[in-house]
Amino acid sequence: MLRIGLISFLTNNLSIRLLSAYLKQNGVEVISIFCPPDFNEKKAKDIMDILKEHDVMLAGITLVTDDYKKAVVLTQMIKSRLNIPVIWGGAHPSVLPQESLRHADMVCIGEGEEALLELIKSLSLGERNQSIKNIWFKDGDNIVKNELRDLTEDLDEYPFPDMDWNSQIVITENGAEKMHEDHFQGEYNIITSRGCPYSCCYCYNSYRRQQYKGKGKYLRMRTIGNVIDELIIAKAQLKNVHLINFWDDSFMARSNSDFLLFKELYSKNINLSFFALAEPMAFNEAKVSILRECGLEMLQIGIQTGSERVNREVYNRRVTRDQTLATAQVISRLGIKVIYDVIFNNPYENEDDLRETVRLFANFPRPFALQGFNLIFYPGTEMAKRALKDGFISQKGNQEDFSTIQGRKNSPLSFKMKPVISGRFYRVNYDSRSKKYYNLVILLTSYLWVPRWIIEFFAKSKNFLKLVMLNLFIHAYSFLSRVKNKKFFVDGNNV
Repeated sequence: MLRIGLISFLTNNLSIRLLSAYLKQNGVEVISIFCPPDFNEKKAKDIMDILKEHDVMLAGITLVTDDYKKAVVLTQMIKSRLNIPVIWGGAHPSVLPQESLRHADMVCIGEGEEALLELIKSLSLGERNQSIKNIWFKDGDNIVKNELRDLTEDLDEYPFPDMDWNSQIVITENGAEKMHEDHFQGEYNIITSRGCPYSCCYCYNSYRRQQYKGKGKYLRMRTIGNVIDELIIAKAQLKNVHLINFWDDSFMARSNSDFLLFKELYSKNINLSFFALAEPMAFNEAKVSILRECGLEMLQIGIQTGSERVNREVYNRRVTRDQTLATAQVISRLGIKVIYDVIFNNPYENEDDLRETVRLFANFPRPFALQGFNLIFYPGTEMAKRALKDGFISQKGNQEDFSTIQGRKNSPLSFKMKPVISGRFYRVNYDSRSKKYYNLVILLTSYLWVPRWIIEFFAKSKNFLKLVMLNLFIHAYSFLSRVKNKKFFVDGNNV
């Protein structure tokens, strides 16, 4: 069978490790290339040299939207210099397959193990089977669109992520080097499930759920024993690992009995600190207490807004203010470090909603960190459909767009509180400058030594004088904190 090169713009991309393991299990030769985000011409040349040296006959690139420009440049180089086909996969091609096919020869939509193997078998026989489910093909000026295959429900059938460093190369500033333990920086990433139990209307998962409607159970979980077996192997190979990161969309979606078994096996065999994602809808004190007892150190919780109206009517999140506050109190009582996610500059939020968000966070036990991004209208989501209908966004032309949706520029918390709304997917027709004041007040809630009465003073109403005072207060607080050498801030956020 032909040899495939899998390429990621992250040093420890889990997706291509999973694909590589599955393909190798089925007799395919794989070379995996990890190129950190600071992509440049030199690194692109290094990738070309590796693909050529290993006689790769198919290149696969996994990408999110912010990788799009890098993927375009790399794809053009591969096709012009090596004359081999290129397939894209990952979140961006799954959302915008037609845009992706301007450059890639094929795109994989959704989960890719079986589809990629079928494609490789076809190409190895000198064929070009364009009926492979989950894959769209560019055929001249036309696009062959194939349906999605049924989801694999038993995730234990899949092998553990590929940890064979002999077939994994990292592109550094000093050139290409074989993967080694230092690249993991003492951490190991794992996913124990696929899918999400919720359909938050702004989320990429809600679109994916609709894509897979009728194709099987969307939320699927590995057995606890299977998860522990993977971690035992990883711990044995990574001698310096000190933190496990569980990147499940909803780690708390498991049953109490699952977590009791997890506690028993994890404590006995792994016994390391770990991080997980959670949300107030599934938050359960009994579950979290079990996890805390076996090493849970930090949680990232999707709060998104303090307004029950926005949660219910706009985001399709069935959660009350009391539930959310109780979540924060349990986390504090158990001594768990926490990052709270919040969505900024939503055109459907009014000032009353923003004040509710301020008051919710103001009542959270400190310390906590805030992480926030401007609302992104992902194509195909109910949020995007609603905003299109209401005129807050409109369709763009087919011009190439290399703008980003994440990073500092798209986070008011990190980009001087400027309400820059990404127009990556749609033309934005609303102005969020009026929200800057309450964005600042929300930020203020995470500052460790700010009395709540000051937060309430700024939250009660807004005017130009208060905006000036608020800006001066935040700058003064930041300056004094640094002078005292107290690390309260990372990019402007309390940690």
